[in-house]
Amino acid sequence: MKKFTSTLALLFCTLSLFAQTAEKTYFLMNESRVNDTDIYKKNYPAVRNWWLNATKGITYNMTAHTSETGRTYSMVYLKGEENVGKYVGQRSVLSDKQAIELKSVTDENTANRTMAIQRSLWVQEANVTSILPDFKIENYDFRKIHLFTVPFDKIAEYEKLIEQSNQEDKALGLTYNYIVYRAVDGYPNNTFMLILPEKSRLAYYTHQEERNAKRKGNAKLTELNKKASKLRTIVRIDYLTRVPVN
Repeated sequence: MKKFTSTLALLFCTLSLFAQTAEKTYFLMNESRVNDTDIYKKNYPAVRNWWLNATKGITYNMTAHTSETGRTYSMVYLKGEENVGKYVGQRSVLSDKQAIELKSVTDENTANRTMAIQRSLWVQEANVTSILPDFKIENYDFRKIHLFTVPFDKIAEYEKLIEQSNQEDKALGLTYNYIVYRAVDGYPNNTFMLILPEKSRLAYYTHQEERNAKRKGNAKLTELNKKASKLRTIVRIDYLTRVPVN
């Protein structure tokens, strides 16, 4: 309990570094690997419904994904530091409760897992994020993600370049979901995750090709992207497929 309390205190000290007057969006992510993705997908709706009911008013959504690298990604979405604290503060107790109330599901999932769960917390970087007004997680079954680091002393410079790049895209009439999160806990705090949601893999490649065609010949955009690329060190690129919940 003492170790847990210390970890929670450290988490809130870290959160304070990211806190601003506007309410921020967070997600907690569990990464693992499984023997059989069909078992993982079969059991996920029951797990999701249980947690959404147990944390009603705290969490606003949950999603799970399988991926090309063999990882599974489960994400719990929250608004504001207060809800992050409420969720983290009871996560251990609720996990034990779920193990009892969903015993067969929990036992099957545990036996199916081939890698210890890696937990992390991420905060959305609103200044470099563009989200379409009608965006709903459930309507986008495909996601390409980029995990990368930026030197701590270059983060402000990097984000400024991305802001300018996004503005150039908008000037070209390009509007799409470009969602950026930064690690708060579980990864170094200079780790970013870029999420590019699309309704399908085909839609992703089709729209990406269309955007690149419109960008072609734009010297300013080319230079901005070149500078930003030099500041990024790729950790992982992965392709995610959302697990259906109905």
